[in-house]
Amino acid sequence: MQLKAWGIIITLWQNLLNFFFQPLVLIMILSLTIGLWRGGRLSELAELVSLKKWELILTAFLIQCVLATLGEKGLTFLIWAGPPLHILSYVLLLIVIWYNRPIKGFSFIGVGIFLNFLVILANGGHMPVWVEGAIQAKLKGILPLLQSKTYVLHSALTEQTRLKFLSDIIVLPPPYPRPKVLSPGDIIIAVGLFILIQQWMLKKDPGKI
Repeated sequence: MQLKAWGIIITLWQNLLNFFFQPLVLIMILSLTIGLWRGGRLSELAELVSLKKWELILTAFLIQCVLATLGEKGLTFLIWAGPPLHILSYVLLLIVIWYNRPIKGFSFIGVGIFLNFLVILANGGHMPVWVEGAIQAKLKGILPLLQSKTYVLHSALTEQTRLKFLSDIIVLPPPYPRPKVLSPGDIIIAVGLFILIQQWMLKKDPGKI
């Protein structure tokens, strides 16, 4: 029992580490670097804690991280509990977008999240992944998970998949350090995140935005 618990903790930690190599995190680093080059100030980002309902972002992230961790361990209760929890995580993110919609950049992020939400909702709580794209990105380790009923975050894209054009079909292959298959919604979120950081770092000089 203790070994199993430690295995779950280690997997959770690995998923948290993987988060920091996600494209969105690298977009944040790029935007921060460009913001500094343009004369922006990191201190301005401190006011992002004033975002309304920001705690829901953390909650949504934790839900998805736990779903990934427990799904990889094959816990069967996720077959019925996982999909609604995955959908709930996106509902929480959309609530944050709604409360902060006047902020420049949030509209882009909101569109991207909504597109991801649509395709996940249309496919029973799973984000479909183009299998050939995953192979191109050398993500062969994810292929068994796409067939697993307990790993609810993603599933294999098939002929029965709804809204295929919104699925994970855009390949980000090596030499990118963490190869991925992205959705159109992910790309839009990345653009919105870049704009949001620029807006806040340079907000004392609106003419630079």
